[in-house]
Amino acid sequence: MLVRQALLAGIAALVSGSVQAEDQAAGLQAEIENWAQSRAFNGVILFDGDQDVRYVHGTADPETDRPLTMDTRFQTGSVEKYFAAITVFALVEQGVLDLDAPISDYLPDYRADTGSAVTLRDLLTNRSGLPNDMVNAFRRIASGEAERVDAMSSTQAVTEFASGDLNQVPGEVFDYVLVNWLLVQHVVERASGMSYPEARQDFVFTRAGMSQSGGYIHDLGSTEPHVLDVAIGFDPADANGQGDYWTPQWFKGSYTTARDLQRLERALDDGDVLNPDSLGEFRSVQVPDSRYAYGGRFSTWELCGEQFTVSTQAGSNGASNMISAYLPARRIGAAMTTNVDTSQGQMFEFAHRLFEIELGCG
Repeated sequence: MLVRQALLAGIAALVSGSVQAEDQAAGLQAEIENWAQSRAFNGVILFDGDQDVRYVHGTADPETDRPLTMDTRFQTGSVEKYFAAITVFALVEQGVLDLDAPISDYLPDYRADTGSAVTLRDLLTNRSGLPNDMVNAFRRIASGEAERVDAMSSTQAVTEFASGDLNQVPGEVFDYVLVNWLLVQHVVERASGMSYPEARQDFVFTRAGMSQSGGYIHDLGSTEPHVLDVAIGFDPADANGQGDYWTPQWFKGSYTTARDLQRLERALDDGDVLNPDSLGEFRSVQVPDSRYAYGGRFSTWELCGEQFTVSTQAGSNGASNMISAYLPARRIGAAMTTNVDTSQGQMFEFAHRLFEIELGCG
């Protein structure tokens, strides 16, 4: 009799837990739909908790009216820096790179005074002290020199746009400039003997099971080989407002999906991408005022009265925007991708709201 009562009690608890989980998922779904519809959100939202909650609405390509899907690929913008930093850390694990070695160890043809002073750690934390000379590349492109700039090798581009006189002492001042990441990509290629896209594929996308992520040349819409189901940035209020920036072939961009953003965070937690010691360093904040670690930010959020460290990654390219928030302590996350410019701050605020609902205090 006692065994039967215990069995029935266990079944009742399971049923009750299942009902609560379903109710919570329904509440999250309603919250997401209300938020998205009130803002005419054109994009994809994925909340990855006890149960997946998904939302997708809008246009992927305004010229063809092709609709968005859960598998639509979006340009990553600055989330590419996160991928690049992971690639570097994986090569550090293999003994190919050293965060604190001068970059002249890997780039013997780079200017000696700067190369001996700047380290990979400086580049990955945006504290190299280098000037933002990449702006000169885009000025030349805008003035009609796109073909000439595009024809440069990566070595020529580094010499032209990433070899200026230092503005600051390396390691001291945070400055979010693209030249750091041109140099990171170049160091990876020279030290590993692989192209940067190959290294990123091997050490990030493949290890993390990110099957819907990859790289592109110039822009995602016209890259070769052609990528299916891509989002093209646009402004609904402006018929000529398509806006994803074109980049020269020597500066490698990437694309991903909301699902792959969360796959990466879970794979990092599971040790599939970096070993535990590397992961601990990778997630350690190096620039407290900016909450910046290596290639990305880790913020402190108050959730249900407790303080938590949250991986808060964001990127944009023209009209395309994305954010990813992941809470390692609870293995829950939210990813939002859009090809119509949307405030990253608002998206993070909403992710915070979803976390509190999931944790039971929202």
